[in-house]
This record gives sequence, C-alpha cells and structure tokens, in this order.
Amino acid sequence: MKRNLQILKELIQIESVNDGEEAVANYIADLFKDYDAVNTELIPSYPGRANILVKLKGTRPGKVFAVSGHLDVVEVGEGWTHPPFEGVIEDNKMYGRGTCDMKAGVAAALAMMLDLADEGADFAGEIWFIGTVGEEVGMQGALDLVEGGHLDGVDGIIIPEPTKRDGENQAIFASKGSIMYTIHGEGKAAHSSMPELGINAIMTAAEFIQTTQKAFDEVTNNPDYHNDELGVTLNVFSVIEGGRQFNSVPDHVVIKGNARTVPEYDSARAVELLQAAVDKNNENPEKATLTLELNQVLDAAQAKKDTALIRALKEAGKDKNIQVRPLIGTCELSRYIHLPGDVDLVVYGPGLTKMAHKVDEYIEIDEYEDTIRLFKDTAHLFL
Repeated sequence: MKRNLQILKELIQIESVNDGEEAVANYIADLFKDYDAVNTELIPSYPGRANILVKLKGTRPGKVFAVSGHLDVVEVGEGWTHPPFEGVIEDNKMYGRGTCDMKAGVAAALAMMLDLADEGADFAGEIWFIGTVGEEVGMQGALDLVEGGHLDGVDGIIIPEPTKRDGENQAIFASKGSIMYTIHGEGKAAHSSMPELGINAIMTAAEFIQTTQKAFDEVTNNPDYHNDELGVTLNVFSVIEGGRQFNSVPDHVVIKGNARTVPEYDSARAVELLQAAVDKNNENPEKATLTLELNQVLDAAQAKKDTALIRALKEAGKDKNIQVRPLIGTCELSRYIHLPGDVDLVVYGPGLTKMAHKVDEYIEIDEYEDTIRLFKDTAHLFL
C-alpha cells in the first residue's frame, strides 16, 4: 500500500473517540523521527490527551504556513456495514470513523510534509502541522495552544474540515460562535396533594424557558444585530429533565441549551443575557433557585475573505470549484481568530460535509490524494 494511504489507514485504526489523542500524536511524531529538518513537540491538555506540533524548516527564512487538524473523532453509533476502525477500501472509498471528519485532512497534511521533507524542503520559511485535542467537545486543545503562545509567529492556517458541499469545494472564512450551557434548578419537594408546601422546579423552568427565549428572539429579530455573512444570533433550548415520581412536587430540574452567536451580538453578550435571566428569577424566593453552568463558549469568527492564503488556495485548486463561503456551524476558527498579529485563516479540506459524524463515514481516495497535492502547491504559493 502506498505511504499516503497507509498513513490514513493507520490513523483510522487509532480509536481516538473523544479521547486518546496522545496515541495519535505519538504515531505522528514517529513518522518524522528520522528527519533532521523536522521538529516535533507534544503539548498536553489533559492526562493522556496531547496536542502535537510538527515543524518543517525550509532552506531560507520566510513565513510560517500551517495546517491544523483535530485528532479526536466522535462516537461510532449503530448500523455500520464496514468496521469503523479498520480503514476498509472499496470502490475508491476508505470507510471508517474519522475518515471524513477529519483524519483525511490530517493525513493529507502529514503526507504533504513528508513529501517536502523527502525532496529536501527547498522553500522559504516553515511548514507546520498543528494537531489538537478535544475539538469535538470544547476545543480545549486549540485554546491551550493559542493561550500558551505556542502558535505565535504563524502567518497562515488551513483547517482541513470536510468542506465539499452543493457541488463546491468551499473555503470557509467565517463561522458562528456557540455557547453550550446547563441551567440547574433547585426547588423544594412536597406531596402532590399539598403543592403549596413545596417549590416546583419544573414550573420555574417552564417560565424561565419562555421568558428567556422571548429575550433571545428579540435579539434575533433586531436588525442591528444582523451579520451580512453569518445571519443572526439564535438560541435553542434542547434538553429538560426533572421530577422523581407522579405524586411529588419536583425539587430539581436541568435545562440545556445552545446559543449560536454572531459578532454583532457576541458570546459574551449572550452569556450576560442568560445570567441576567437567572439572576432575575432568583429574586423571587417562591421560585426554584437557578444556577448557570457554561459547558462551552466559542466566539464567532469572521476572518478576511480575500487574503494571500485564500488566493494561494484558489490558485492551487484551479481545477476545483473553490468558493469562499461562511459556515453557520463552528470549528477551531473560533479559537484561531484570537491569535496575535494578522494571521490568514481558512477552513478547507477533503470530504463531503454531510458525511461528518455519519454511519459508514468515508473519504473518496482520489480526493484525498488531490488534497495532498493541493496543500503542497498552496504552501509553495503562500510561502
């Protein structure tokens, strides 16, 4: 089997399901152990979960070009017709959890760097691979790398999420923010025949949901908070759990929700709205006491649409239908937008967007191979 496919297959065989990224990082470090021009560094975020930086130095000074991919994958789920951690190849497709999201993008970056190292790294500047942990839940790895200064000095980053959709190979320059939150409510239990002796946590939750959603809807419908690329800030209450049995006043409730934000009404303001609603509720001693837990806070990210990196990518991919688009979801663009300096950022990678997280996830092999070439050409043009 060719090296490029072998790398992808072996990455898929490492079961880094929401954990275990250090095994992937160690595998990556081993790929480059015999190259003098390459430096690798593991940077832990949690025990057993390490980010990795791979740095290939050119033959003369210049800019720093990077590809940043996350090393974790989501749960497998039921109904697979191909083993999810074998990397089975059939009819120009490799099947497996993470083939599309996003180990194909990771493997393409690694194969690109190995090819350039074998050729003698005859270019100006440096090429980095940034491997991050925990992207699927929280994006802590990218946050640690940014806040720790490990990425200072980088000039351009491609994030190779699967961006092929609607007949386009999309280059993403902007994404919404995302707040995942939990509201805990503590009331007072009583027999249901004497509800006046208790405090009904579910009733408090029902009122809180209605009033808070109304406040978010006002934000959504306010034209001052509309973003021409990303749309509007939205909120969805997605989970409610509470109560213990039929004949008891419920003394506990849990509400979960997800707000998607735009720069005009950003994540900080959305958190303030939630906290203000909680505080207002707690002014009334006849209601259950609420507390706000923030499970994830990601900022909206809006990079420039016309940069040297995007121009290099489009030139390298002249045979592709590359269109510059915003993303209504989130990715590590939300972390990298906070890097110091003027860093070119774009999300572009192999695979159909709709195949991410799906049963029988796959990557088309010819597109994976094309991406290796495209990353190599983009690097040369950008540097």
